[in-house]
Amino acid sequence: MDMDMGMSGGMDMGSSGMFAPTNMAIARSYWYIVAAFVAFLGLIRWTDHLSKAIGRRALRRSPESIPSRPKNPLSKVYATGTAVMREMTYPQPFHLSRGLSQYFSPPPLGRCLILVAYWIMVLTMLWSNVLLKPTSSMYAYKWEIVAFRAAWVSVTQLPLVYCLSCKINIISLISGVSYERLNWLHQWVARTLFLTVIVHWSFFFREWSLAEFVTMEISMMPMVRYGFGAWAVVGWMVLSSLGYLRAKSYEFFVLQHLVSAVVLLWLVHKHVPAYAAYNVWLAVGFVVLDHAGRYCCTVYYNLHLLKASQDRFTLGYAAFLKVLTHNSIRVSIEDVRFRWTPGQHVYISIPSLGFFQSHPFTIGNLSEAINGGTDGVSRSLELYIQAQSGFTRKLLQKAKRNSVVDEPIRAFISGPLGIPPSLEIYETIVFIATSSGASFNLPLFEAVINQGHCWHVYFYWIVREKEQLDWFYHRITSLATSVKRNRVEVTVVFFVTGENTSPRLLEAQQTAANREDYQRLAVSSSSSYEDEKLEAFSMEERLSTYPEQAAWTKPTTTDSSLNNVSQIKYTRSRPSVGELLNRPVEHARGETAIVACGGAGFIADVRNHVTWLSDDRAVHKGSGAQGIFLFTETYGW
Repeated sequence: MDMDMGMSGGMDMGSSGMFAPTNMAIARSYWYIVAAFVAFLGLIRWTDHLSKAIGRRALRRSPESIPSRPKNPLSKVYATGTAVMREMTYPQPFHLSRGLSQYFSPPPLGRCLILVAYWIMVLTMLWSNVLLKPTSSMYAYKWEIVAFRAAWVSVTQLPLVYCLSCKINIISLISGVSYERLNWLHQWVARTLFLTVIVHWSFFFREWSLAEFVTMEISMMPMVRYGFGAWAVVGWMVLSSLGYLRAKSYEFFVLQHLVSAVVLLWLVHKHVPAYAAYNVWLAVGFVVLDHAGRYCCTVYYNLHLLKASQDRFTLGYAAFLKVLTHNSIRVSIEDVRFRWTPGQHVYISIPSLGFFQSHPFTIGNLSEAINGGTDGVSRSLELYIQAQSGFTRKLLQKAKRNSVVDEPIRAFISGPLGIPPSLEIYETIVFIATSSGASFNLPLFEAVINQGHCWHVYFYWIVREKEQLDWFYHRITSLATSVKRNRVEVTVVFFVTGENTSPRLLEAQQTAANREDYQRLAVSSSSSYEDEKLEAFSMEERLSTYPEQAAWTKPTTTDSSLNNVSQIKYTRSRPSVGELLNRPVEHARGETAIVACGGAGFIADVRNHVTWLSDDRAVHKGSGAQGIFLFTETYGW
């Protein structure tokens, strides 16, 4: 952290100049490599966009086509490379789920590979040509050369840490990877920075110790104290960001993390020499761009500047709370005049429950523009929230108090944010959700049904208690009409894993108002629900069903019955991942998209099974089996 010789306790004042050209070149190479990697992700993104655009055009010309099947040698090579990369990046070697150990589970293999590559790059930059031999003419600077190199490697990483923390950042804009899916990299780059800073100050400290003027250096050089202060702040931020501490008090974590980030930039600016200060200003630039963009949108929406002139400048939105089963709440925010994409989220702030608190939640309904509205925007935005502690617990208590009078509360929105998956050209789509994860999957499911581009859609919802099905029952049943119109074959299966659950109780809950809609659905159930299982096919039987060119006709609906188009099943069992995925993937004639939302352990199982399916079926490796795309969301932040 002590980057010029004015901070090195009276050592040779020329040594900084000797090391600077090489160190600055290494700093530039760091950003060249980062920029090249981001550009590569952007190239993949735009290649996928082009492929999907071609697929949409093919669908318009021939609705019976399967655009996700590669049809020429170039597209086959690309599909094979994509399949290999997915098999390398999807699996999660193991997952820890008990007590404190759950916070130390390793990331999926793809993230591990990125981390290994990043560490190799950092270690190469840190140690190349700085370990001097006694015969070297520079041997007198053996401590300083390492200390200065580590200083540059550390301060060069600082802008990337801040960039990855921003909700509006250039990496997401180019790569199409949403900011919250970069948060893990933000944490690991910060941890790497913390370690390289230790190398920086420890080599200087060793030199001071040998010269016996540690106390003098610290007392006479304020920039040294600023340096140690910055290192302490980084250490605190890394420690307080551990999952266990973050989960204990999310509100405190956010507040102290923001304060610490500001203090860190000030300390580093006071510590580094002028010719290295551009790193601090680059970090400041990323943060200012992010906050300026978000604050402008937040003010614009929360002052209702899209409304007619007489309705403008009303602060916030009216939010209605409804208590659902299983300690959950539905928040309905009225008169929302902006659009969002299915799968996006917003930050919501409710001053009556605490100032300066803003929490992210997935939007649980479609924007009316997507849902066929005439004015292009939705009048209501719904959030489905499961109470845990802190803000969500207060929200549940508030909802219970308001349940009698149904009085609205004032809420403020920031967003919408996030880059959800595009599911337009997949032949088969499988949605899997556990508990409140359905609030993420359901809007995507509805959008797919309304668009009618795919052929087969599976929606699996796994809940502990049957009462949770009431959250979305009416929306599921209303899809029957859409299915009939858009000719999409839909299978919906509800798994109730709790005890004392029976289909008779589920059926008894249907009211006279919805019984007519309910009877229109093809409800398939067995007489003995305890023994009902989803059909699974053996690998040998399945491999023979995938010729390169398979005759396939999209199902049509010519009569009043929906039995050939949709089926809804209830079952009291806890399914394995294989039960959920094997049949849809094995019957797909084009590429399959799997969207899973649930707990970390469940998502790890999905990742590993998808990898096994892809490898076992030899996807795009001459077997005729088509690709499998996986998109996962997990609880928490």
